[in-house]
Amino acid sequence: MRARHGGAIWPLLERGISPAEILDFSVDLNPLGPPPGWEQVLREGLQEAALYPDPCYRDLRQAIAAAEGIAPDRILPGNGTADLIHLITRWLKPKRAVVAVPTFTEYERAVRADGGEVLPYLLREEEGFLPGPAPETDARLLFLCNPNNPTGRLWPRESLLEWLEVCHRQGITTVVDEAYMDFVEDGPRFSAIQWLERFPRLIVLRSMTKSYAVPGLRLGYLAGSERIVSELSGIQPPWPVNGPAALVGRWLAGRQGYLEESRGGVRVFRQSFQEQLKEFPGLRCLPSEANFILCRITDPAWDAQRLASAVAERGILIRTCDDFTGLEAGRFIRLAVRRPEQNERLSRALREVFSHAG
Repeated sequence: MRARHGGAIWPLLERGISPAEILDFSVDLNPLGPPPGWEQVLREGLQEAALYPDPCYRDLRQAIAAAEGIAPDRILPGNGTADLIHLITRWLKPKRAVVAVPTFTEYERAVRADGGEVLPYLLREEEGFLPGPAPETDARLLFLCNPNNPTGRLWPRESLLEWLEVCHRQGITTVVDEAYMDFVEDGPRFSAIQWLERFPRLIVLRSMTKSYAVPGLRLGYLAGSERIVSELSGIQPPWPVNGPAALVGRWLAGRQGYLEESRGGVRVFRQSFQEQLKEFPGLRCLPSEANFILCRITDPAWDAQRLASAVAERGILIRTCDDFTGLEAGRFIRLAVRRPEQNERLSRALREVFSHAG
C-alpha cells in the first residue's frame, strides 16, 4: 500500500471540480509560489530533455554548495527528499532505527522496507511536542525532522546539539530532515549543516521543491561527509534528477533573496491565519515555526475525516493526521499556511461547517 501524503486532488477532479476551483491546504509549500522567472528557465530547460544529464551533477552540486557555504563533494542531489530517505536506509539497512514521532511517515516506511525495526521516540503533546533527553540505544540510525512535520515545532538549538552529541558518542548515523528550515526565521542558526564537520555521521536533508513551490520537479538534496556522499552516490540509481529539473535547480539555488522574502511572508501569513483559526471553539491550534499549523479537533461532534470531507465538498483539501504515529486518531488536522485571501476562504468554509454541527 502506498503512503498517504498531501496533494491528493484527484478525487475532487473526478467529482467534476476544476483544478482552478480547488484550494489545497494539505500540501505545505511556499505560499508565495515559485520565484518570478522560473517558467522561462523551465522552458529553456526542456532542451535538456534531449540529452542525458551529467551523471555527477557538477553544476547543480556547485550551485547548492555555494548557497550552503560547503564543498560540492558534500552535496548529493536526489529525486526529492523521500527518494533520498529510502536511499539512506537501503545503504545502512539498520536492524533498528529510532524515529522521533509524530513525524513524516516516510522514515518509518523506509526503515521497514529495508527490513528494520522502528523504535519510536515519542514527542508528547503535553510537552509541546518538544524533545526530552536523547535516547541511549543500540540502534544504528536515527531520524528527526526540524522543524517537525506535522507539529511545526522547531527543536531548541541546545536540544538538537545534545542529541547529535549523544548519537555521535554511540556511533549512530543521524538524519536531520530540514525540508522546512527555509521558512524559519534565522534558519541558518538552527540548521544542522553548521555541524557537519563536527559530526561525521550526520546527514542533513533539504527540499528545494517545498522551498520554491515546485513539487512536480521532485528535487531535493542531502549534505553530509565526503565519505557518506560517496557511498550513497555509489548505490544511487543513475541520473536520479532529470535534466530540466537539474537546470531549474541550479537557477533556484541562486535565489536566496527570494527565500528571505518568503520567510517574512510566511511569518505574517501564519500569525494572521492563527488568529483566524482561534475563533473556532472546535479547533485548538498548536504553536508552529513552520509554514503549516497542526490543529486538534476539540469538538466531539467532529472527527478529522468528517471535517476533511465537509470542507472537500467546498473544493478545499486539508490533511488528516490519522496516519502519524503518536497522534490520537481522528483528532488532528494539519493546515498549510497560504496567502491571506486563501486562508480567509478556508476560514469561511470552517465557519459554515461548524455552524452545521450535529
